[in-house]
Amino acid sequence: MSRRGLLIALIVSLAVNVFVLGGLVGVALIGLPGRGPPPPGPPRLLALGETLTPAQRDAWKATIRQTAATGGPKLMRARQMRREAWRALTADPVNPQAALAALDQARTLEFQARSEMDRAVVGFAATLPLDERRKLGEALVKTRHGPPMQGPMQGPMPAWSGGRPAPDGEPTLPDR
Repeated sequence: MSRRGLLIALIVSLAVNVFVLGGLVGVALIGLPGRGPPPPGPPRLLALGETLTPAQRDAWKATIRQTAATGGPKLMRARQMRREAWRALTADPVNPQAALAALDQARTLEFQARSEMDRAVVGFAATLPLDERRKLGEALVKTRHGPPMQGPMQGPMPAWSGGRPAPDGEPTLPDR
């Protein structure tokens, strides 16, 4: 084989090897635990069940999944309404009142879904023995709100406030 033929064969072989290795790496990553479709229900809430006893864990998962099944469509509808409201701003003439009304409806639906989940979590926790309820409560604090806040302002100021507190300690509102 000529030198030019060997060079072409080497380049083709290298390219094939890169694609084969990339495919193998992709298959390996997809096959790793946690890379499949997410479980139904809010994942952070489902994971909190791991702090409970096996019997309570199954009841917890059923409660969260059932509540997510009823609240999920509301959240999806709220997102859709929000997207439509933002798209409506591109129309000429623009109707700000209609956009604001759609955003208010979306917020109401989202609030309803979140309230249903909160009621389900509190209702389930109320049925637990004290030690289980403490574990779940501690896990909720850590997962839903992060680590305990420190300092006089209890955490960073919102970016829109310029990072400075108002004289009374509340976040400042942006100037219009």
